[in-house]
Amino acid sequence: MKERQRWQPEEDALLRAYVKQYGPREWNLISQRLPSALHRDPKSCLERWKNYLKPGIKKGSLSPEEQSLVISLQAKYGNKWKKIAAEVPGRTAKRLGKWWEVFKEKQLKHHSSPSQAGNYDHILDTFAEKYVQPKLAFPPPDPPANPAAVLPPWMNASPPTSEALPVREMGVLIRELEEGREVWARQRKEAAWRLKRLEQQLEAEKERRGREKAEEVEAKIRRLREEEAAYVSRMEGEYRERLGAVQREEEAKEAKLMEAWRSVHVRLEKLLAQIGSHRGGPPITAFLSQ
Repeated sequence: MKERQRWQPEEDALLRAYVKQYGPREWNLISQRLPSALHRDPKSCLERWKNYLKPGIKKGSLSPEEQSLVISLQAKYGNKWKKIAAEVPGRTAKRLGKWWEVFKEKQLKHHSSPSQAGNYDHILDTFAEKYVQPKLAFPPPDPPANPAAVLPPWMNASPPTSEALPVREMGVLIRELEEGREVWARQRKEAAWRLKRLEQQLEAEKERRGREKAEEVEAKIRRLREEEAAYVSRMEGEYRERLGAVQREEEAKEAKLMEAWRSVHVRLEKLLAQIGSHRGGPPITAFLSQ
């Protein structure tokens, strides 16, 4: 496997320019624009931009305030560094994760050698608890020589043993226990019956609503069909009226044409009769009539 080479200042400058030109999303295109000698893949370009070159990223060691904030957030979220980095301005998840590993190793070394003093003595010994114990402004008071003297009398009294209880009281307790068990069994049985009753009512309600919905849909379908039939009958009536009007117009036109043809025929007959009378022969109308 080829050893990964460190990013050079010239590459960082080119990466900034390409991100400014193409935006922080086109990493395939940006990796193709970079010099091919170092083989910077899209993931490498993204990691370099996100962890080192992105505007607003803080470099250098964490301040004491940032360290305290990271410790408290790690106790709250665990090793979810992206979530922690969202609440630590300017720090990346990778940087915070590395700092935490170093800090944990130092704390483990400190607890293994008590002579060494650390800056975070207020952290509990168990990292699994992930809880930060605040420092006390004043040292705690010395414990009393006799702790029982501090407690109230009712707490100092030892609880009565089963042997000290009378037999009668033991019988009463057993009977009350049996009665409580019977009451609990009855309540459980009643609760199961009520639950079954509710399930049946729910099923019946579902069926009723389903029937109502089906009836509503059928009513809508019938109404739509009636509207469709009324619309079709209305359109048929309109078309019949239009067809009757067109037929009447055609009949009137045909009557006018017939009347015009008759008048022309009469005039033609008169003209031909006049022509035949001038020639002295039989009228042409006779030939026409034949």
